[in-house]
This record gives sequence, structure tokens and C-alpha cells, in this order.
Amino acid sequence: MRLFYFVLTLLLVGCAGPKPQLPPAPESQILLQNLSQQSQRWQQIDAAAKVGLQREGKYLSTQQFMLLEKPDRLRVDVLTLFSQIALQLTVDQGELQVFINTTVPGQFYRGPASDEVLARFTRLPLGAAELVSLLLYDPPLSDYQTIGVEMTEDRYLLRLTNGDRQQQLLFDDQLQLRRCLYLRGEKPLMIVDYGKFDKNDKFPRRIQIDLPAQKTKLTVNFSEVILNKPHKAGRFQLTPPANAVPLILPGFNSDGTRS
Repeated sequence: MRLFYFVLTLLLVGCAGPKPQLPPAPESQILLQNLSQQSQRWQQIDAAAKVGLQREGKYLSTQQFMLLEKPDRLRVDVLTLFSQIALQLTVDQGELQVFINTTVPGQFYRGPASDEVLARFTRLPLGAAELVSLLLYDPPLSDYQTIGVEMTEDRYLLRLTNGDRQQQLLFDDQLQLRRCLYLRGEKPLMIVDYGKFDKNDKFPRRIQIDLPAQKTKLTVNFSEVILNKPHKAGRFQLTPPANAVPLILPGFNSDGTRS
């Protein structure tokens, strides 16, 4: 009986055959051209999103509505557990507007959309243009001095190098970008993963941005996705209640200038 199982195992292993191999790696310019076409394809997304933020060991999950438009316009509506508005944030033409609805009355802030100010609300060290680009499946390309293509077990790796800086972009066998890494030496500065691609529009429904040095990881799961549809005028502007209290951030004046 033992001999029977041994022979059966050999037969099954033999029938499995070798793993499918990737076709030969495409030239670097083909992958760059593919990225260029992709970057021009998606200009706007209007979607619901389940957003998870892990920061220094703490985890927060929220339900949001997102409206993003290149190059740097965004609107985020964060909901409470009871589907009420907890916070609204917009960036438009360099101006940041925030309405915080967790106090009575609510608080309202308007000021410059600097990376520093935006990070106070998003908890991410990313500017508006960079965040919009990453979430629109268009990771910014780094300047590079050398370029090359390598093959991993199941990916094509496009490597852009500039001194001790690297950008690594990993593509599947359909030349679909799946991962983007920004590194200094061997140290990853940011890792962006794209997954759950829609079979029709090929846009990822799951995006994860990992910032190891800041011990921060953002995970966005999109649903009810509308791509490249013109929006109604004024959606990147907030109209807070008349009794909303102006919010002055530490280090800033009420007009948004530094104190």
C-alpha cells in the first residue's frame, strides 16, 4: 500500500509540469510608453472608499467619499459610524478648506494647501498632487540617470536609478503595473501596491501606500467608482454652516498665514 501511494505521488508530480514562464522581458522604452499611456488615461475619480490608516501601531478605519482630479484637486467627505458627516476637506487651486463637524458648532478652516498643513489632517507626508497621482493609478516617475529591465519569478521589474535613489516598478505578464517602490540605497521610502483590478476598466479597486520610515500605511478600497466624468461646479468648495467657528491651527493666523 505504501508503494502505491509513493508511485501515485510521483505520477501527480510528473503531471503537474513546469510552471508557466513569462515571455521575454520587454524593452524599457515599451514599459515607459505603457506608463505614459496609463498616466493620461485617468484624470478623475468619484467614488466611495473604505479607508484604513495604520500609524505607529494604531489603526483607524473610516468610510469616505472621494473626489480626485489631476493635478492637485481633491475632496474628501469622512463619515461617522452613523453615516453622518464628520469631516470635509477640499484642496482647490492651492487653497485648503476643512469643515470639522464633530463639535457643536462645527469648526471651519481656510488657508494655503501646503504639504505641512494638509498632513495635519491626512496624517500622511504627501502633498495634494502626489496623493492625487498615486490614487489615480499614476505613481510619479523619478528622475533617472540609468534605466534597466529585469525579470523576477512572476514580474517584470523596471529599475530607474539616480545616484543612491531608485524607483522600481513591477509589471505582470499583461504589462499591468502592480507595485511601485521608491528607495534610497536599499532602504524603501515608499511602497505602493495596486490590486483588485476591474475586469472592464482595468482600474485598481485597492491601493495601499506604505511609508516605512513614518510607520504609516494607508489602504484604500474603492467602490461605486465613476471615472473621468465631469463634476458639478463648486464640488471642490465647501459651504459650512453660518455659525461654524473659524479654526486656527497652531502656528498659523486666522487667514492661513504663519504666525
